Amino acid sequence: MEKRPKDIISFPMHLSGELERLFDEMIHRPWGFSREIRGWDPSIDLYETDDAFILEADLPGVTAEDVKLELEDDHLTLTGSRSLEKKQSGGRFHSIERVSGEFVRHIHLPESVQKDAMEIDFSNGVLRITLPKLNRHTGESI
Repeated sequence: MEKRPKDIISFPMHLSGELERLFDEMIHRPWGFSREIRGWDPSIDLYETDDAFILEADLPGVTAEDVKLELEDDHLTLTGSRSLEKKQSGGRFHSIERVSGEFVRHIHLPESVQKDAMEIDFSNGVLRITLPKLNRHTGESI
């Protein structure tokens, strides 16, 4: 009998967000749930500069009126909805991946920010929020 090494497969212990979404989708599909029923999760990036945190969210097909932001201390909540036109003229679908519905993203910021100085830009389907950091000593933006 051949002796096998103990560590046959090694992989990173943290799965990426995409992989987690894939597993989540695989778990729900056998029970008949679709993304449309569950809503969707827009992709976001959160990064920081010396004086601010910047959140960018991909929101194709969403208008500014369909998005709501709430900022409480170091918690940012992004909510909204997207509806897609579904046109079918006598054909049949082979794949449906574009989703619509409600979304909610809760983002924990590493530290508190100045709510009144928040800057928002929404263009070409990308929402960009600049959140100036608070100076820990004075409570004003950096």
